[in-house]
Amino acid sequence: MVRVISGSAGGLKLQTADSPETRPTLDRVKESMFSILSPYISRRQVLDLFAGSGALGIEALSRGAEYCCFNDIDRRCADLVRSNLKHTGLEEAALVTDFSYSRALKRYRDDKRCFGLVLLDPPYDANLYENTILTAERYGLLDRDCVIMCEHRRDAELPRTIGGFSLFKRREYGTVGLSFYRRGGNDIDGREDE
Repeated sequence: MVRVISGSAGGLKLQTADSPETRPTLDRVKESMFSILSPYISRRQVLDLFAGSGALGIEALSRGAEYCCFNDIDRRCADLVRSNLKHTGLEEAALVTDFSYSRALKRYRDDKRCFGLVLLDPPYDANLYENTILTAERYGLLDRDCVIMCEHRRDAELPRTIGGFSLFKRREYGTVGLSFYRRGGNDIDGREDE
């Protein structure tokens, strides 16, 4: 069972998809992830593009994000996100869609959205990180102080720079890797195994 770790919805359990294509982020990984992201959440617009159950975006909303756009190409997952948002009382601060990721990015461009935090947890084998970030940047969807978190396989080596974004932190937890990007200087602090 997945739960919201902290904030206004802290402790509430979330439903997860019963599907081999969806793998919920483990609580201990999510806790470490949001410990790193905590300075970049308050009052930000968030994008959870490959949302699954919506656990990452809901965690951000619970911790003070202003708004979150959730997208998952699987309509069952999008319905699950809506259910979890209703359960946590956060549905007023969210938009949920069930488009392909490229169509979702076009919709956000047309809506003139601009995100301060992007949470990317696509299917590991799809190799969508670089194209997603470059497309979002080209569409003007990423604000000046935007931070991007990519969840991936531990052994995956994501580029140190993607467009105008540089890797500034990488963490590894069991089989999972987390890579964090922001604009500007490349001051990665090394790897930590936990």
